[in-house]
Amino acid sequence: MAIRCIVVTPERTEFDREADFVALPMADGELGILTGRAPMIGRLGFGTLRLQTAAGPERYFIDGGFAQVEGDVVSILTARATPVDLLDSEKARVTLNEALEMPSATVQEAEIKDTAVRRARGLLRASR
Repeated sequence: MAIRCIVVTPERTEFDREADFVALPMADGELGILTGRAPMIGRLGFGTLRLQTAAGPERYFIDGGFAQVEGDVVSILTARATPVDLLDSEKARVTLNEALEMPSATVQEAEIKDTAVRRARGLLRASR
């Protein structure tokens, strides 16, 4: 029995695959999903979605969003899902440096900076 993993972005359904195992980058850590898991809904963080498929492992950078597990179906709604092979670690490092240099004088600026730094760190980890 396999898990069906569906990843949807605002533009389109990125993929719909069967996997033996799915690891989600949650906002508060990583969550592994096997068949028969209890239903859940959770907030995704910025990080690597890992799938173990019959063809081998697959990895994608997930740009936040939400995940729902119901039955043996994992539905992921995210701003983007990029294969990690297409990421550039040097660009990710530059993005992190730019995020760290953002102003944070007001509460709103601090929240924007915090999100940008978390996104850039997730991108950098995924690109390695």
